[in-house]
Amino acid sequence: MLACGPGNGEDKMIDIRYHVYSLAAVFFALAVGVVFGTTFAKTAPSSESERRTILRYENAMRILKREIEKAAEGAAQYQALARSNEEFCRALLPMVARGKLAWRNVAIIQTGDYDDLTGSIKRTLELAGAQVVSVTTFNREFPVRDDRKILSVLAECGVNAEGSVRKAREKLFRIIAGSVIAGTHSYILPKLESCGVARFTGSYDSQKKVRLIVLVGGSASQAGNTADEIDSRLIDALEPWGVTIVGCERSDAGSSYVPIWQKAGIATVDNADSAIGQIILLYALNGEKANFGIKDTADRLIPQTLEGS
Repeated sequence: MLACGPGNGEDKMIDIRYHVYSLAAVFFALAVGVVFGTTFAKTAPSSESERRTILRYENAMRILKREIEKAAEGAAQYQALARSNEEFCRALLPMVARGKLAWRNVAIIQTGDYDDLTGSIKRTLELAGAQVVSVTTFNREFPVRDDRKILSVLAECGVNAEGSVRKAREKLFRIIAGSVIAGTHSYILPKLESCGVARFTGSYDSQKKVRLIVLVGGSASQAGNTADEIDSRLIDALEPWGVTIVGCERSDAGSSYVPIWQKAGIATVDNADSAIGQIILLYALNGEKANFGIKDTADRLIPQTLEGS
């Protein structure tokens, strides 16, 4: 088995924080009670019970201080372990990736907010020997939920959407899917780009047919999650071409696209910002189909073929 974990100690960190914050809340409530009690009395505590209450409060605060110090030390240890784990996986990445996608044509389609992840994924694919034919980046400012706007854009591009607002979106994604895979409508792409739909970089022609597609999703906020409006329809347009599609996102994405990808039936990697996540992506592109990663939506951490290696 590959000796790499998910690359973070986030779950344990959350447990520690929850424990410390719970203690702090209890002791804060106690402190408020003491302060209000002495304030309303407008005198220094004089009774034995008041003195005992204050002593208990002081002792509790000392315990809290020790708990916080212990938690901080533990958190630092977990962070150091996570960093070491990630560095180890990064060191292994070139060796594990080598030749995994040799001479395979791959297209990247960014549907989410994380440009840095797209760049990182591209480098890993090239490290594995893949030919990254094109990178399509959907404009996050384009009103993708506005079907009438889409109909207007298609009309401006000289595309007949059969007069149907509902069919306009389907037509748009069929054009993009066909262009990414086989260059079927590449002449329309500059017009779509000038209309602010997406940015198209690389080669979109019939000489470089693509068989592997990587969707790079995940949004910074729930409001910006367009997986249902873009990804689900894009997958519908891509699948008739018989391509392999894998969706990936950052482990810390503000709003995950994985649930929508799962409904669409494609393989997913929810920690593609880590070295182990990028290794998993290569195996997923080679046909291992599961929901990989570290989030609640994952059903596997690593591919089956790695478990026996």
